[in-house]
Amino acid sequence: MDMAADDGQYARRESPHKDARSAHRMPAQIATQDALHALFHPRAVAVIGASDDTTKHGFIVLTNIRDTGFQGGIYGISRRLKDVDGIPCFPDLVSIPEQIDTAFLAIPAEAAVQAVRDCARAGLKAVIVGSAGYAESLDAGGEERQRQLQQVAEDAGIRIVGPNCNGMYNAHHPVSVGFNTSHAKRQTPGGISIFSHSGALFDAMAGRLKMLGAGLSLFASAGNEADMSVLDYMEYGIGHAQTRVIVLLIDSLDDGPRFRRLALAAHAAGKHVVALKIGGSEAGAAAAVAHSSRMAGDDASYRALFAASGVATVNTLEGLMTAAALLDKYGSCPGKLGSLSTSGAGASLIADRCEALGVPLATLTPETFSAIDSHKMFSRIGNPLDMGIFGGMRRSAEVPALLMSDPGVSVCLALVHSMNPWQGDPYRAAMADARKHSGKPLLVVTPGGMPEAEVQTYRDRGIDVFTDTDILLEGIGALMTPPPEPMAETSNAPAPALPGRQLTEPESLRLLASFGVPVVQTVECGSAADAVAAADRIGYPVVLKGVSDGVAHKSDLGLVHVGLRDAETVARTYEATGCRSVVVQAMVSGDLEAIAGVTRADGVGLVLIAGIGGIFAEALHDVATFALPAGRGFIEAGLMQSNLGRVLRSPRWKHPGSFAAFVDLLMRLQDAALTLGDALQAIDINPVILGESGAIAVDALVIPAP
Repeated sequence: MDMAADDGQYARRESPHKDARSAHRMPAQIATQDALHALFHPRAVAVIGASDDTTKHGFIVLTNIRDTGFQGGIYGISRRLKDVDGIPCFPDLVSIPEQIDTAFLAIPAEAAVQAVRDCARAGLKAVIVGSAGYAESLDAGGEERQRQLQQVAEDAGIRIVGPNCNGMYNAHHPVSVGFNTSHAKRQTPGGISIFSHSGALFDAMAGRLKMLGAGLSLFASAGNEADMSVLDYMEYGIGHAQTRVIVLLIDSLDDGPRFRRLALAAHAAGKHVVALKIGGSEAGAAAAVAHSSRMAGDDASYRALFAASGVATVNTLEGLMTAAALLDKYGSCPGKLGSLSTSGAGASLIADRCEALGVPLATLTPETFSAIDSHKMFSRIGNPLDMGIFGGMRRSAEVPALLMSDPGVSVCLALVHSMNPWQGDPYRAAMADARKHSGKPLLVVTPGGMPEAEVQTYRDRGIDVFTDTDILLEGIGALMTPPPEPMAETSNAPAPALPGRQLTEPESLRLLASFGVPVVQTVECGSAADAVAAADRIGYPVVLKGVSDGVAHKSDLGLVHVGLRDAETVARTYEATGCRSVVVQAMVSGDLEAIAGVTRADGVGLVLIAGIGGIFAEALHDVATFALPAGRGFIEAGLMQSNLGRVLRSPRWKHPGSFAAFVDLLMRLQDAALTLGDALQAIDINPVILGESGAIAVDALVIPAP
């Protein structure tokens, strides 16, 4: 084996040893899941670039493997050293007396490509490239080095973790191969696997799990994903028996549809997924031609994907680990929150924070309301409940149980303060009884904290205690995440060919009409006489629009003229446009303008947007976003959360049938997008006129994929 290292330096040399491993021929690429099994359950591990300098990764990683309890073979590769802190070192992999399954490369980026190739020759299934200096680097050669790593993985068959990562951890095996602070600690084995684009945050995440009393299953730092991606680790976690919760800390995804399929597989396997998406940027969307591309945005598109996939989402690292710990302990609890507080101010605070964080509060049934109402002494009841209105626990001992038994309540939160036993014991007894008989999670938040002995009185009753309201509510929101939306069947119909340019308005409307999208009557005309004849056939008043290749938003250039009421005005307006071609359309009346569109979001795939439209659509930026494919019920529910949906379902809206008509249009738009598939970049329909006639598309733009 042609491998040597000295204090982090790697040099190639010919080995005199000629055994089966040195003669190993480069295999076909190893199956990803087989390689990951070797990574997380190795029989023997090597660190290439072993060092006796305690500040270098070649020392830190090597001793971490030993000190965290790995029972397999541990070897350093160094031309100079015979051992590192008692761990044997060899000049190359061939000299090691047993087969190595995985190795950590503690060597510079310039040497890593050849080292990975030599690891493949030695029969290793997976290798961790810890060094930086690849695509993330400002170094002009960084992207080329990463491309070379990708080529080695493809040609030599070995699978690569990283580069620019800090390693992996399996708390059950146990094996820790990495240099983060938490790689040096013996992590408590548990059910939570963390797959992250950030390796540096491993200690923060593992530390928070320990604070929460939860345990780690697997950890992998994905780094630059030259070969294996975070989705590969996610897939492994689904099949890993000890993993119950999969935590994803991600910058981006490389395949949204695959992520969704994996999330469905996790749900089917009884496993839970929670994600924190970081690094969202609207810079790319700002330059897009289509309204839909600018309005969907990075964050909204990912949230739409997560919602369709039944994946819980959070906004903070603390919330991420709290959600993971709660999901590990309680499992998924779809529904809404019931809450109580020892004060009216506390109840108001919870209501405010639930609204701010999007945590839904349950509406109590009339039966629950009446039963609780019979116990009060003054004021009025609600959710959250102010326990002070009941005049003490002697009158209200049944209230927590009544609240938690409500069918709309899936989780209960109690805000309490520290209390003396004579005051607190009745509360704790009532809450313990409610938790026991409802079988639902009951969580306590005490913002001022309480003595550990008092906390233990809650724990003894199966009630967890927290001190941070917003963080706990993030975790509760994750618990209540609805199940995934089934992926609807997609059409197998042949897609019509698209030109290598954005379609004109008449072309776009004809294409959408072929998929059943209701569009305004439209006639394309090449002369003033043709425009007058079209207007005569359609009936006045009409709309006339100039058609110009490459112009996406005609109103910005004064090419849209509405309310033309006679032939003379139509002819004069045709000449004024300066366009060789115009469209004449029926003047559609309505009471509201909407926008509907589809865009291809990076890392997510096709997403659908719908909201209030017109020339101020982007300024209002009020849209519902859906990852495709999406079922009708899912779209209806999401649309109801937008201002447009609330208007269309308002008692003051005069045209109740327009909500269903608009959803019909969205379903037809989805059919068009899914049929066009990879050939499509974006579709805009703006405006859609809503009113007595239902939902009619009066302007459209279709942009093929580059």
